[in-house]
This record gives sequence, C-alpha cells and structure tokens, in this order.
Amino acid sequence: MEPLNVKFPKVGPKPSKKVKLPTAKELISHYESQGMDSQDASMKVIEDLQKALFSVISSGKGKHDKLLTESSRKVDAISNRVTVLDMKLDSKPGYVETFAIGLASGAALKGIGALVPHILAPLAQIWNSVSTATRSSPQ
Repeated sequence: MEPLNVKFPKVGPKPSKKVKLPTAKELISHYESQGMDSQDASMKVIEDLQKALFSVISSGKGKHDKLLTESSRKVDAISNRVTVLDMKLDSKPGYVETFAIGLASGAALKGIGALVPHILAPLAQIWNSVSTATRSSPQ
C-alpha cells in the first residue's frame, strides 16, 4: 500500500495585509494641498489623530482588550505627567516676582549681617569669662 500524499491546510490566524498608515508629514501635506495653511493643517492632523485614538480606546472589543487597557493606562500616565508639568510651569515666578524676591532676600541678609556682630560680641565675652574663670579656679 502506498502512502497517501495529502496536504492539510494550516490552522491558525490568517496573515493579514498590513496597510501602510500615512505619516504626519504626509497628512499635513494632504491638508495643505486642499488649501489650508501649515498651522491649520497641523491642527487638523492633531485633531484627526486624537479622534482616532479616542475611537480605538473607547471601542473596547474582544481580543484587543489587553492592548486597549495598556494603551489607556499609558495615555492616563502621559496625561498625568503633562498635568504635573503644567502645574510646575504655572507655579514658577516671573521676572518681576523673581526680582522682588531677590530684593527682599538681599535686604534680609543685610539686616542679619548688621545684627550678627551685636550677638556674637556678647557671646564671645561670655565664653572668655567662663574660660578664664575655669583656668584661675583651684582644683
């Protein structure tokens, strides 16, 4: 009996054709060719990308749940970092405030410098009195 030469079909996911997504530069040039200026085209591309990202995150379908959960977590982390950065930038003083802080600290330092000799001189006298009293006393 001869062996049968039978080929079985492969089981598993079918290889899907990857669609080449346009780059940001290509999208901007597309909108510029429609008559938009560079800034408006850039804003439109950002708006489109935000809509696409939101639709991917909010769709939440079956096997992509892990990917969506991870991307959602990453978007939240980036959002938190941007919020912290924004708060840090808002809390920095401007040039006028920095100049005023410098003047106030300079005046305070000058005042402390004027008081230090009046405080150290009596302390030095007390130290000398105690040291001479301990040297001259019999033991």
